[in-house]
Amino acid sequence: MTLLTSRDNPLIKTIISLKTKKGRRKHQLFLAEGPHLLEEALASTFEVRGVFTNGEILCCGALWEYVEKKRIPVYHVSPRLYAELTETENPQDVLGLIAQPKEQTVFPEIEQGFMGLILDQIQDPGNLGTIIRTSWAAGLRNIFITPGTVDPYSGKVVRSTQGGIFNLQIYPSSLEKILSWAASKGVKVWAADPRGVKLYYQQDFTGPTLFLLGNEARGCNLSNIDQQLVEGLGIPLPGGAESLNVSISAGILIYETLRQRLLQGTLEGEASGAKR
Repeated sequence: MTLLTSRDNPLIKTIISLKTKKGRRKHQLFLAEGPHLLEEALASTFEVRGVFTNGEILCCGALWEYVEKKRIPVYHVSPRLYAELTETENPQDVLGLIAQPKEQTVFPEIEQGFMGLILDQIQDPGNLGTIIRTSWAAGLRNIFITPGTVDPYSGKVVRSTQGGIFNLQIYPSSLEKILSWAASKGVKVWAADPRGVKLYYQQDFTGPTLFLLGNEARGCNLSNIDQQLVEGLGIPLPGGAESLNVSISAGILIYETLRQRLLQGTLEGEASGAKR
């Protein structure tokens, strides 16, 4: 275990820079705070580059054994300095340094059970993290994000996913390219729309399906999109509210799809129909 006490240490400088999108993009790294997130990272295909601690959490137990087995460098950081590495008011005693996966430029193969989300300019980290967590829980493995969407590897997003970030594929691309690809593969795209005439519980989601969810304030921007590529989908709001939180809408649509497929018996293994 290496002891780190100076803010001038190059590694410490790198860790601190990862609090910013610029730093994460430059180094292609991000942070996972707490034993739960670290365990999920270690159990995934993500590369854990280092473990930082200011306590005794790694002195015993399965987590420490796993870190040793994988020969991951462990750094003990002075409490004062450790507080500068984390983003939470009450930091947990362990922090993982994780390599970002190589950006996915080839979209997934399509099978009958394919299901995914297109997130168009989602800006709230908590919303994105909750959507990823819900997708993971439901077995959905494919999320497409458009330019303007919050960085999925920001600290708040990663924490909000509760480990989901390590268990699905993220595809950054333009909305136009995603929709064109979906059309070429026979994937039906539904856009969540408060004004949508077709109600979600009256539609068939048993075939290859993508749900498009838009910006929290503006919704889906389809002004420059061929209307034949996407269809509006409504969720009833009998109480009079103008709209639902985007993460709630995502959960409703994901689990309605699972319900239909379970009833039909077409849910095979992962809900997505695509393997990591």
